[in-house]
Amino acid sequence: MTSFYLGLALVLAITINNRFAAVRALGILVAAVALGFMAWSIVLADLDGTFARAPKGSVLPWLLNGEAVLITLGALLLLWTIPRQFRSTTNAVLPSSTTNAVPLRSTGAAYGHLTRGLHWASATLIIAAFTMGQFIAVLAADDPVRADFLTTHMAIGGAIFLLTFARMFERLVRPAPPNPGQVQAAHFMLYALITATCVTGLAMADAPIHVLGLSLPSLPAHPFATRLHQQALPVLFLILIAAHLFGAIKAIRRMARR
Repeated sequence: MTSFYLGLALVLAITINNRFAAVRALGILVAAVALGFMAWSIVLADLDGTFARAPKGSVLPWLLNGEAVLITLGALLLLWTIPRQFRSTTNAVLPSSTTNAVPLRSTGAAYGHLTRGLHWASATLIIAAFTMGQFIAVLAADDPVRADFLTTHMAIGGAIFLLTFARMFERLVRPAPPNPGQVQAAHFMLYALITATCVTGLAMADAPIHVLGLSLPSLPAHPFATRLHQQALPVLFLILIAAHLFGAIKAIRRMARR
């Protein structure tokens, strides 16, 4: 399962920023279908009684259903952008610039292919790990599916950790297009939230996490890390995902009026 999600992240990183409209459209379609399956898995958990077996008073089923709504909106948003990929580059939405002028590395005028690829790969893995983490907390300890989910969740989390450092390093060594202050603040909050989630996850692991040929050591366990990872951080992530989606919708509507 880990290989599937890592492969999906690589495919989307390559296709969604491709110079050819047909390849971009295909990548966006794959992303929308993947989101659709993810949302449907949450609906199935509602229907088959999985959520009914959650601990009494648990908010996780509500979080997952809220995430299903956001994921569905994201999938519909992606599908809506597919026809726009075949229009003139001045009206293209995803990505915002798709001509040969897009550099490999970022400049002061445009984000490069590397930065864009890291963005889409990270987004793919974050959504997958977030949803899987909530399912793990709901499933019974003796459920055979839980062990597979947990292994995949930790491996994907390790990959996100590495990708986040790669993204931050790229931002430090390369210039980036100017952004409003609120956008810069949102980026800082996102990096901080991802890092905190990964670090608390490492503190919960009882063995080193192996991913991409590397071994990430487990950190000293602490009850506070568990509470953060399972309770506070998922809520913050859900809020941030909703804000990110709202910002994307506003940006697309503004570009559509041009």
